[in-house]
This record gives sequence, C-alpha cells and structure tokens, in this order.
Amino acid sequence: MPIDSVTERMGGRSARVREAALAAVAALMTEKPLDEITAAEVAERSGVNRSTLHRRWGGMPGLLADLAIDRLNDESPTPPDAGDLRAELRVWAREVIATLNAHEPGRSPFLSALLVGVRSGRIPAELWQGRLRVLQVMLDRAAARGEAVLSAGDLAEIVLVPIYAAALLSPDPVPADLADRLVDRFLTLARG
Repeated sequence: MPIDSVTERMGGRSARVREAALAAVAALMTEKPLDEITAAEVAERSGVNRSTLHRRWGGMPGLLADLAIDRLNDESPTPPDAGDLRAELRVWAREVIATLNAHEPGRSPFLSALLVGVRSGRIPAELWQGRLRVLQVMLDRAAARGEAVLSAGDLAEIVLVPIYAAALLSPDPVPADLADRLVDRFLTLARG
C-alpha cells in the first residue's frame, strides 16, 4: 500500500514519507545516472504515491535537492567547540572537502544532485536554511567568546561555495589546504 501524506508536521507519517522517498532516490543513484532516474521509479521503490512526490517536491529536481542537502548535513556535522573559530572552521571545511573527495573528482552524486536542484530552481529556502543553521552554531559560539564573525550566509559564500565549485569544476581532488585559505579569507573579512 502506498505511503501518502497531506500534513507537513515533523515526525510521524510525513517523516516516514520523506525518509522512504529519499532512501529510494539514494538507492537509485547507486544504480544509474541521475538523469535516468524517474519519479515513477522512486514511487515504486519507496511506496510513496507519485502524486505525493510531485506535490511535496515538485518532481525529481526537488527530491534530488532535498536528498543532497540532507546528506551534506549528515556528512558535514558541526565540529565540537574547540574554543577557537579558526580551528573549528578549518576542521569543518576539511571535512567538507574530504566528503567531496571520497568520490571521483567532479562526480559526487550528492553534489551533482544539489546542482540539479539549483539549476531547476527547486532548492526550497527551508532546505538551504537548514544548512545555514548548522553553520550558525559555530558562529554563535564564536560570538559568545567575543570573536568577530560574519553571517552564516557569508560563511557559505566565502568558504562553502568555492569548495563546491572546485569539486565540480576540477578534474583533480580538491586540495585540503583550500579549506585553510578560505577560512583565513573569511576571518580576515570578519575582522575588517
């Protein structure tokens, strides 16, 4: 029997629908290229009605974007409090690079999924806001210690986006020291 949900509440049936749909997309991504995955296959694999997939995510681009941000959040957790923003940001940025480098250069399936979502305009604000909330934790800790900080959006723009661009555009793995250079640039701007 297909899973369907008309509510947007967290937990319960809505959470099960999301979990089933994203798990199906992730499994299909290991079997075939992104552009060959269809909503019909996701519906069949997950047990979620195809109409639910379209209503909730707008189709494959929205599903791919949701999965990408979900996985990136899981794979790049907020580092523990090190007492120093520079140290925390370097650990975090190097973890992002290591995650992206775990795949063939330019072939991270989750980054590719995110790119599909961006190109189609299907990155819902609440998905990106979740990513920014993860980054904000480090910035709030630093501000409480009296360190100069910029916004989570600035951190994403100055550190995260260039790392993603390097992963997408370079035929080589992203160099780990890129994390240090970008973090130092962010901190210089914050102090400026």
